Amino acid sequence: MSRIIFAVSVGFGLIFLVLPLAIVLPLAFNGSAFLNYPMDGASLRWFDAVLSQPPWLFAMMNSFKVALGAMVLSVVVGGLAAVGVMASGRIAALVLSALFVSPLVVPSVVLGVAMFFIFARFGLSGGYLSLVLAHSILGAPLVFLSVMTSLKGLNPELDRAGASMGASRLYRFRTIILPLTAPGFLIGALFAFITSFDEVVVALFLSSPQSLTLPIALFSGLRDRLEPTLVAVALMLSLLSILFLLVMARLQKSMERQR
Repeated sequence: MSRIIFAVSVGFGLIFLVLPLAIVLPLAFNGSAFLNYPMDGASLRWFDAVLSQPPWLFAMMNSFKVALGAMVLSVVVGGLAAVGVMASGRIAALVLSALFVSPLVVPSVVLGVAMFFIFARFGLSGGYLSLVLAHSILGAPLVFLSVMTSLKGLNPELDRAGASMGASRLYRFRTIILPLTAPGFLIGALFAFITSFDEVVVALFLSSPQSLTLPIALFSGLRDRLEPTLVAVALMLSLLSILFLLVMARLQKSMERQR
């Protein structure tokens, strides 16, 4: 009986999540300029429009640049923070961990307003730097949690053995800890990248016409005019997310084999 309830629950959950996508995403191949059924033939012209029109290409390149910058900064800050917290005492580790992951529980609107006022005070609002810093604040906790998980599965005797041989902390990190926890760093980097690439709420407060990102362009298109180009962009973003999920699944299997 429990198996039947589990199967029914999973089935309803999948239908609830997948059915809206299955209805909307095929419209990206609609030959008509309207989002309607029945479709007026099949066409790839909307994907060609996304990949050839300057506004979409400009927003896409901005998103990649911001996401790459935020990913690098998130990995450095979140990874080093995780290593430092693991070396701290139990009480200090609990307090520091709670503080470091706090951006995940603060509403995005609150973070957006706070970052807008802070960056505007220093004259950074509306540029790439503000978006990179803001998105790294959102991505660093994800890297922190991923690296912490890897570090908890690491045998502490390995680090002690290196210390007993006279190796410095930096050398032990570079030759022992980093190679064994590399999948955790990579998973955190992927989370940080996709979080930055898909983020829209904070970017609404900080972006400018020169730093317009793809989610902001998609949001503006939904507000101004509904056309299959928007669905084509949404489908491309969905495929990108699926690709990252597959890569993360492979990395998680690699972490399990190392344990």
